[in-house]
Order: sequence, then structure tokens, then C-alpha cells
Amino acid sequence: MKRRYAQGNDILKRRRNVKKAVFSVFTILGFILLAVLSVMQISLSCADKEVYWRPEYPMENIEPLLRSASPLSDADYEKLYAQTGLTKVGVDRMRSEGKNGIVRILEIQKSYFAERETVRKPFGLYMCTDHVDSHVPITYLENGDILVTASTHIGGWRIGHAGLVVNGASGEVLQAESYGQPSIIKTTRRFTDRINFLVLSPKDKKLGKNVADYAVKNLVGIDYSSLIGIFKSKNSIDYTHCSHLVWYAYNHFGVDLDSNGGTMVMSKDIANSPHLEVVQVFGFDPDKLWK
Repeated sequence: MKRRYAQGNDILKRRRNVKKAVFSVFTILGFILLAVLSVMQISLSCADKEVYWRPEYPMENIEPLLRSASPLSDADYEKLYAQTGLTKVGVDRMRSEGKNGIVRILEIQKSYFAERETVRKPFGLYMCTDHVDSHVPITYLENGDILVTASTHIGGWRIGHAGLVVNGASGEVLQAESYGQPSIIKTTRRFTDRINFLVLSPKDKKLGKNVADYAVKNLVGIDYSSLIGIFKSKNSIDYTHCSHLVWYAYNHFGVDLDSNGGTMVMSKDIANSPHLEVVQVFGFDPDKLWK
């Protein structure tokens, strides 16, 4: 009888010890999860807003330079870049449109120097996009151009956003934005009120139109997943996300825009691709861009 009683006590003790151990494990996991969420919340609230850059030097009168009949020198292009965020590619593209292009350049210059309020807009758990208080004028776009921004972040990690211009004349941009929303053609206004953006163009100018045409016919309506490259090869197009969509369109033509060659492609990888050249900069330090 005593032996059975002792055995029963041993069983009860073991059960209590197991319960205590399980409770301890869950308590530790709970504290770890709480710590992770707290860090994410702190990083979200403290995420750098200095990624929005504006000139601290004076705005100059560039109109005579733009209207000059003489060819622009390298020094002229450097000055225009500092005053507008437009590279030689961007300036030449806009000046080719005559008076209207020059007027647009002057509008871009004014906007480049304008003081703006920044607004942080949450759109998911620990996810935010940083905006400015008004839309920014953008260069004339060409089919195959790419827009990238560092404005979207999870906590303090800036994942950015990217889109492919499929109709430059009307400002239509193919994008994959979030879960539950398949890839869709929207407008440049999804970028022009962000705290920063880059307009990029393929160095192979003949390629852009072909990429845009292919994307319109084949890459609209693809379901969203941020895990492409983790659980599924980025060479698959069963699912996609913003930067993967842009990468996939160009990769179809043998041009790999993933500058670091990783399993995943991010907007920052595209921003640093050697196959692209900058057309316009807004909100990024023009000397550093998105490095």
C-alpha cells in the first residue's frame, strides 16, 4: 500500500515538474516574443526620417542655361543635377520636348528645394510608408523605366518599393504592393508623394519597350508573396512582390537587375544595378543615392 502511495506521489511530482517545465518554456518564449515585438515597435517609431534629403545650398537661376542654344558642358550638367536631381539623361530627355520640357525642369527644381512635412502612414503590423505632404513633379517617362523608393519599412528595416513603367506617356506603372492584391497597373502617383524616389532607365534603350510590352501581357494579376526567393525560387512567377516583379520582367530578356545576386531581390538591389542609369533623384542624397 505504501509502495503504491509512493509511486502515485512520484507520478504526481513528475507531472508537476513537466507542467512547470512547459510553463517555464512558454514564459521564456513569451518574454522573447514580447522583446522582439518591443524592439520592432521601438525601431518603427525611431526609423530614420533623414532618408528624406533636401538641398541646404541656395537655389539658383538655371533658366538661361536651359534655354541656351549652345551644347551643355559637363559642368553645366553637374550644376543642373545639383539644382534639380536630374542627371544628364534626365535633362536631355526633357529638353528634347522643347519649351514644355524646360518649364517642367523648372517645376522640378522648385519642388526639389521646397520644405515639406513628412508623414508616416501605417498599413500593416509594424509596417509603414513615409510620405511627403504633396506630390512631386516627375521627369518624362519612357516604357521600361523603373521607379524605386526606400519609403516603405518594417520596423526600422527599409524594404522599399519598386514599379515598372509600362506606359510612359500616361504614367502607368506595373506594381505588386501587398497581400491580397495581385499585381496591377497603377500610376506614378503611388511614388511621387513618397519621401524619396529614383527614376531609373535601362542602359540598353531598345530593351525597355520590349520589357514593358512583355510585362503588360504576362505579369498582370500575379498573386502577391513576400517570400519569393525563400521558399520558392525567384525564377518562378507563381507569386511575386514589387521588386521581384520588376526583376522578373527584365530577367526574361537575360538582364539580371539583382545587384547582389542573392536568393531574394529587393528594391535596393535594383537601385544599385549596373544595368541601369539614374534619370531623376528626389529625397535621396544625390551623391550617395540608395547605397
